[in-house]
Amino acid sequence: MPITPIILGSGRAGEAIAKSLACLNILKPEWKILPPVPLKRGASLKSAMGNSENVLFCIANPHGLHAQAILDANAAGVSAILCEKPACTSLEQVAALRETTVKTAVLHGYRLNWGPQALKQLIGSGQLGDVFSIEGKYWQSSTAEKALQPNGGTGTSWKNNVALAGHSDAFLDLGTHMADTISFLYGENPTAAKGWRSYANAEAPHRDSHVQVSFLFSSGRRACASVSKNVHGATNQFEVNVLGTKGSASWSFLTPDEVWLGEGRNLRRIARQEITLGSEQAPYHGMGWLEGYLETARRLIDDAFFSRPSQYPNLQENLGLLEIMLTAQWEKN
Repeated sequence: MPITPIILGSGRAGEAIAKSLACLNILKPEWKILPPVPLKRGASLKSAMGNSENVLFCIANPHGLHAQAILDANAAGVSAILCEKPACTSLEQVAALRETTVKTAVLHGYRLNWGPQALKQLIGSGQLGDVFSIEGKYWQSSTAEKALQPNGGTGTSWKNNVALAGHSDAFLDLGTHMADTISFLYGENPTAAKGWRSYANAEAPHRDSHVQVSFLFSSGRRACASVSKNVHGATNQFEVNVLGTKGSASWSFLTPDEVWLGEGRNLRRIARQEITLGSEQAPYHGMGWLEGYLETARRLIDDAFFSRPSQYPNLQENLGLLEIMLTAQWEKN
């Protein structure tokens, strides 16, 4: 039977999902993915499903509405859910989502890029020795850019509405990506988080613009990250550094097909060779931001519709991570 995608949300994330499904139609024509059905906020999901048996419900509406959309889809009987991050924005929503039974993937696509997959292999091989810290940086400039505008960037963005965005901005919007990637590399969720938040140039009082956070793991290992939307000149600078007793390894989204391996004072480049992930393009010919969307969708569909279990950022493990993030301890400014 064909797969019927229904997409809730018409912004960039919704467009990214639609583009990813179009690419999958080229890569996997036998899957018979139909053109996506758009669903407006407040419209009936049951009506949009019609008589379709294989429904992939894709959630790309404002963050604070994700949890209810997942609950509604679970009740409606969809076959699988593909949800933009974060899956929810409060501890109450975390508790409510624990009972979700539909296979649900959260779009933390960075971990499914070649670079973090290569870092995971290096850690597992023992080549880096005992890994004692993972340190990351995720910098953007959207808040800094708006601050230079004549009105100081204040506007009507949905992110200025706590009910739609939750009580955070940079930490939950960007920091969830970094926390997910770090947890993937360590193979476990952190047990605690603490840090410092800045609201410099913030458009609304709840919108943290720059965050320094550290994570503690049960193994005693640690991780830390700088997460910001307030760095002038930044683009989409997502970087991960793995520090071990025998070596270090680093990956940057801006050079996605290269991992740098350090040994003593020596540094060498490991170039990507394989083409099995994402769009299956040749190295250095990838699709950037869409690669993670594409690979997450592929693995979810393979698991949910064709009974071929696959590893992807799933809802239940993500809820454990969000619980730690939502109970993080913050320094008082």
